[in-house]
Amino acid sequence: MTNQDSIAGLTDAFLDWYIANRHRPDLAELNDYLLNAALSARGYNNAESGERFFIRDVLATCDPKLCIDIGANVGRYSLDLLEFTSADVIAFEPLIRSYTELVHNTLRFGGRIHCENAGVGNFNDEAALHFDSSNSVLASFAEEVKRVSYVTNGETVTASVVTLDSYCQERGITAIDLIKIDTEGFEAEVLDGAARVISEVKPRFVQMEFNWHQMFRSKTLNDFAEMLPGYDVYQLLPDGWVQRDPRDPLSNVFQFSNFVFVLKS
Repeated sequence: MTNQDSIAGLTDAFLDWYIANRHRPDLAELNDYLLNAALSARGYNNAESGERFFIRDVLATCDPKLCIDIGANVGRYSLDLLEFTSADVIAFEPLIRSYTELVHNTLRFGGRIHCENAGVGNFNDEAALHFDSSNSVLASFAEEVKRVSYVTNGETVTASVVTLDSYCQERGITAIDLIKIDTEGFEAEVLDGAARVISEVKPRFVQMEFNWHQMFRSKTLNDFAEMLPGYDVYQLLPDGWVQRDPRDPLSNVFQFSNFVFVLKS
């Protein structure tokens, strides 16, 4: 018997034992470990979210011309777009401190990027932006996300908000390759204000972060899929992606992940 056969035999024995005993209270810690490992393998709660894979190995191969980064913060995602593709980028960031860093960080790309000091939603006005000056990446127009345990957002500032529909119409934008949305629970409002862009311009890709922020805002992945008819849904893995059925409960786990909606045509 080889070492490989011995390991396989031990693995089978452990699985038989675990299946027979998995409900024991003293195995709760092991059960949680296995559950978290399975969620990670499925695409949840990974430090490497798969965004760079998507930009480099999927988006770049489509020769994109225009990408829109909504919730750009200080520009990490925009920089990947600019470095791995030849596309122009429009980046929206409502928090002035983060916007200033965004402009500075992307300055070397010149006219390929246009930065807007505004949020994106379903109205054209101003709104209260909730943030933590020590962790600006979590800033949100959605006050409910303060219920997420690691979100404090105890500071508030008034910030401009525009709809993507009005912004694109005013500037004559008729073709978009990617809309990336990372707005800490405000994603539904972004899509609501982009209904005309979605139906008429038909961006090839829409990427959005999904997390337990959506639980406190009563939004499921299936809700977003219904706002994006005509798109297939893929979940990003650290080095790949997998198509998901948005109606499947396992695709609606309120844990950190990124999903890409791909235009079917």
